[in-house]
Amino acid sequence: MTTSGDADAETDRAVQTVPETPDPDLAPKAIAARVGGRDLWIGNVGAIKPRLLAEMALEPAHVVTVNGTATAVTTDHHPLEDEQINDHEQFSNAVAATRTHMRAEGSVLVNCSVGVSRSAAVIATAIAAEEGVSFAAAVAEIRERRPRANPHPTLQCNAYAYLATEANRADARDQFAALVDSKQFRGQHAEALETVVSVE
Repeated sequence: MTTSGDADAETDRAVQTVPETPDPDLAPKAIAARVGGRDLWIGNVGAIKPRLLAEMALEPAHVVTVNGTATAVTTDHHPLEDEQINDHEQFSNAVAATRTHMRAEGSVLVNCSVGVSRSAAVIATAIAAEEGVSFAAAVAEIRERRPRANPHPTLQCNAYAYLATEANRADARDQFAALVDSKQFRGQHAEALETVVSVE
């Protein structure tokens, strides 16, 4: 198990990887990074493999898996596609499960394949909806401990649509409109945009 950060116990547990000291040129087999002071973690697919999870000494009460691979520790499986607009209901279900677990007892781990795009989009959307912060501010908080976190623009489209419709956020409506008004974005994703709830 690896922990990085200060000598402070909470900070020490903020980022955990397997192996203990991963090669800087290679991705770790498993990584889990705590989001702010919450008992909420972002992880890669290795973080939900029981053996690797045990090596990191993490015992999440809830595991929301948003890639195609679930394991025995997955409590909620909502597969999302990266680099494309997802069905609004499927994305909403992943965010709703995360929000529900954030309010419950126990730690929550949200994972995708790499722990960069899909999981970051779901976590940032859940934080923005629960705490009234912007999606960008929530992503920035995730990046404090998972610097590679970078939701793909198509997942940002899903996030803004969720925040506009489910949380009635005017700022998200504006961000959604600005993103889809790009000719390149609209041209590449015109058909998929029809699956996203209208937020205008």
